[in-house]
Amino acid sequence: MRADPPDTFQRAMSKCRPGLRRIAWTGAMTLMALLFALSLLPIPSISQADTEVPPDDAISASVTRFLQQQTASLGDQVEIAVQDRAADLGDCPTPQPFLPRPGVPQGRVTVGVHCGSDSSRTRYVQATVSAVVRHLVASQPIEPGQRIDARALDWQQTDISRLRRGYLDDPAQVDGMVATRRIPPGTTLTESMVRKPWMVKRGDTVVLTAVGQGFRVSRNVEALDNGGLGSTIRLKTENNQILQGRVTGQDRLRVDF
Repeated sequence: MRADPPDTFQRAMSKCRPGLRRIAWTGAMTLMALLFALSLLPIPSISQADTEVPPDDAISASVTRFLQQQTASLGDQVEIAVQDRAADLGDCPTPQPFLPRPGVPQGRVTVGVHCGSDSSRTRYVQATVSAVVRHLVASQPIEPGQRIDARALDWQQTDISRLRRGYLDDPAQVDGMVATRRIPPGTTLTESMVRKPWMVKRGDTVVLTAVGQGFRVSRNVEALDNGGLGSTIRLKTENNQILQGRVTGQDRLRVDF
């Protein structure tokens, strides 16, 4: 067997190099074109996906904002937790929260949510309102029928979720009022524990003034209820007619015609 001389091998390789260079160049250009095309494709917006609010969070957010507005009088340290999720409540476009019962929400509350313009589509969401509030407590024993003054009161701070509704937080609400029951020291005062002093007592003969257009008449009548200033009670006239009169002073009633 005869081997090819070295110069013959070199000449063969020289003929192959241009072809190899063309193949490499073509592959490189194809790869660059592919990368350029990929760069033109739209990239998903991560920030847009993050800012979209799911329907259930939309209802929770609207209820939270609503309760923050309704509890503004409780101070800055108010915490609101919404328990229910809209996923359990169904679709609810443009939620419009409202309170089924009036008053400042406190403790565990129910919030109604109208869905869109159709008020018949209503959902109900449970939430908890927590806040530390300042309220009045008895500083000493208060007996039934006793008039209450500032010396019998003290201040205390408690989470509102642990307080009864109707707690008193203004001394003007209590000063001069009368206890309706025995109030031990440290007890939180509520509206049901106090009342206005009786200015008219049941069974007493009092003066009734009847006022109308062009006339004013006074006569003695019998009070059928106890009443404080401004309250409305029943009364009986001399001919046994039962009317209602407003307490205007000590042993005095008024009826407007």
